[in-house]
Amino acid sequence: MNKQSIFTSITHELDVFLAFSWRDWSTTIIPGSLFSIGAMRSSRDPHPTIVYKYSLLVSWLTLFIYFFTTSNQIVGVDEDRINKPDRPIPSGKVTLEGAKRRWASALLMFLAVGVFKPMLLPEIVCWIATTAFLCLTSAGNHWFGKNCIAMTTGTWALLSASWKVIAPATSESERYVITVSVWVGLMMPLQDLRDMLGDAVVGRKTLPLVVGDDASRWIITFFFMPAAFWILWMGGIVSIAPITLVAVHIFLGYRLMHAGGPRYDHKTYMIFTYIFCLVLALTAAKGSNLGITEMLQVAAGKVAKFSVMAQLLPPIEDISKIDPLKSLAWVMFQIRDEIFIGVAPLNVD
Repeated sequence: MNKQSIFTSITHELDVFLAFSWRDWSTTIIPGSLFSIGAMRSSRDPHPTIVYKYSLLVSWLTLFIYFFTTSNQIVGVDEDRINKPDRPIPSGKVTLEGAKRRWASALLMFLAVGVFKPMLLPEIVCWIATTAFLCLTSAGNHWFGKNCIAMTTGTWALLSASWKVIAPATSESERYVITVSVWVGLMMPLQDLRDMLGDAVVGRKTLPLVVGDDASRWIITFFFMPAAFWILWMGGIVSIAPITLVAVHIFLGYRLMHAGGPRYDHKTYMIFTYIFCLVLALTAAKGSNLGITEMLQVAAGKVAKFSVMAQLLPPIEDISKIDPLKSLAWVMFQIRDEIFIGVAPLNVD
């Protein structure tokens, strides 16, 4: 096999991975990376070591999401034909057998990480068990098991590993992991408002299907959301940016009560995932020399900077012009600079 065919195979598999996983980056790779910044700021390791550890984390997060999305989409083909027909299997991009081969490969590599990094075995076992619970059991099709249990345990696995790969866990990091995990589990019933048609076809017992669309919106907005906010308060996260967190929860509640159809509800769910990322960014920034206003301004400026940089990259059809090794090195050094410039180190004494 020549170099060109190898590169073509790699880019094809990258395209398949993106097709399987892109919808879930804002609940996995991005929040995991944001939470790891707090670990980076508490670490005394030199920058090259932290960059190396972060590259390991990205690899773990990639396997984390690839194993789950292939598992979920292999057993959910009928649902995806209705709710998400653009996914790889219903769209014909990948055959069911091809998806199963990729699932097996992702699972084996995910387990292999546990041999290489035994400290991650609890999170790996937890995520495999959570995925099996969701995909293979009737309880995983019930709104309480699907959201309040599985999303809580899954978020714990995600965040706990995202910190431990970079630095040893602390009492504060463990408190944040548990707090955010429970908050996610309480908030996650809102994701089912957008998928009622497909969920009904496959026999899921989601909250909107059990109690009705209108009643579920009231329950989520006036019971689950206040309970979740109280969890954030008890976990010491609300005190980091109280006005900001109150405002985004009120806005989310407004959207939940303003039923605008599946597409509107999908956007509401995506807003929730952005709030998830915001919560983790706040925990990572705690103790820095930046106030909340300055922190948000810096974040916006960095997003704008990377948006401009993205314009310099060749279009996707010219991907063969990109040198993968040089591109990876450039990205890692940019991440290093963006993390460590303008943020004071944490006092870990």
